[in-house]
Order: sequence, then structure tokens, then C-alpha cells
Amino acid sequence: MKLAVVVAPPTAGFEAVVRRPLREALSLLQEYGYDGVELSLLDPKVIDRGELRSMLSEYGLELPALSTGLNYLHFGLSLTSPDPAVRKRAVDRLLEFADLAYEFGAAVVIGLIRGRSGGLSRRSALKLLVEELREVCKRASHVKFLLEPLNRYETDLVNNVEEALEVLEMVAVENLYLLVDTFHMNIEEPRIEVSIKRAGGRIGHVHVADSNRLAPGMGHLDFKSVVSALREVGYDGYLSAEVIVKPDLKTVLEATKRTLAPLLA
Repeated sequence: MKLAVVVAPPTAGFEAVVRRPLREALSLLQEYGYDGVELSLLDPKVIDRGELRSMLSEYGLELPALSTGLNYLHFGLSLTSPDPAVRKRAVDRLLEFADLAYEFGAAVVIGLIRGRSGGLSRRSALKLLVEELREVCKRASHVKFLLEPLNRYETDLVNNVEEALEVLEMVAVENLYLLVDTFHMNIEEPRIEVSIKRAGGRIGHVHVADSNRLAPGMGHLDFKSVVSALREVGYDGYLSAEVIVKPDLKTVLEATKRTLAPLLA
């Protein structure tokens, strides 16, 4: 397994990410010995791909995943909106992410962009989610998509691993996987390790944050047990820190590395 951190633009309206200019963030990740960076983006079309490739090479970092949730928070894009035009824009945006992801060998995260049931019944919203996920995954079958269970305070659609596995079964495509996040799992799963084993080979990416959404080591989660469960199911991808940056970024990078690196050795 390898370590990454989620980095977003400084203007991002989401607290649990590093909000710094990209070059500054990549330089710090290299300094603290990280392997990769996960980018949370507003619009993948405006990224200068040549410049991004050059910076990743300069700092010796990989790009395991692209996060899409800012498109829900900033623009209201949602796969389960009652408005077909909004759903279409969400699908189109995910396909734009997929185009960028393919060039860099990255996966695409489907977190908040799945939306909430809103004025629909939960059953109707889930039906829309399955239909739109199937369309996105089939139209970009060359890219891995990651459905992330989110806690009940952020959405009422797909809160835990069991519900996410049911959605994967209904969508029935080979390129849709789970993203498990230790912060959300601490709220929604009876036992994180048991749910990891239940998800098994369907885990395509992992977000790490401690029980309080601070850096690993700054709360009460047992990351030794979490990593052990991931090893048991054969997961060998990234642990990507999606955390509230407090008290400061250097402390976050130090704490995450100090807590997780010995477990991955």
C-alpha cells in the first residue's frame, strides 16, 4: 500500500482537504515522503495536462484518483436530481473527469455528486442513481469508478458498505468499485474491519481520516487493525488522507506519515 493526500484548489468549499496551490502542495508531499496525490477538482477541462504531468514527474508523485464532490457543493450537480437536465450535466461532468483520469491512470470518485433523495422517495432516487451510474460506467468503460459510502449526515443515499455493494450488484458493470473511508465507516459500520472484509476485492481505493476527521493518529481509530483487514482482502492500493487540516498542514502530514507508514512497511 502507498500513501497519498487529497488536495483541492484554495477556493474549494470543503473543509476536509488540503486547500493549497498545487505546486506548493506537491512540494510538501514530496518533502514528507508521500507516494501520490489525489486531486479534488471543480472542472477537469481547465487543467493543463502537460503542466500537471510535468509537476507529478518533478515531485515523483502518482495520481491515483480524482474526486468530484466539489461539483455537487459548488454547482449542485447530482446524479439523483429530479431535474433531468441537472442529471445530464452531472453525467457529462463525470465523463470529463474520466477523460482526464484515463490519461493519468487514475480512478474517478463518486461521492457527494451522487446527491440526496431530496423531493424523491429514497427508492426512486436509488433507481436514478443506478441508471446514471450504469450510463457513466458503460460510456467510460476504460476507467475505474469508485462509489463512496457517505455518512447519514451528508446524504441519505448509500451510507454503508452493505448498501454500496447492493448498488454495485444492481449497476452490474466491471469498472465500478467501492471507495471506503475510515471516517464515514466509524459512523456507519458496526465494525470497520468486518465491513472491509465484507467488501473484499470490490475495494478500489481507501480514504483515511481519524474518528474526528483529523489526521490519522489524532483520534481513536485503530489503524493497525484497519490495515491488517485491508491486507487480508488483498488490497494493495492507496491510503489517501482526506482530513481536516488542523492545527496546520505540516502537523497533518507528519501525523499521517508517523501513524501509517510503519504499518505499511
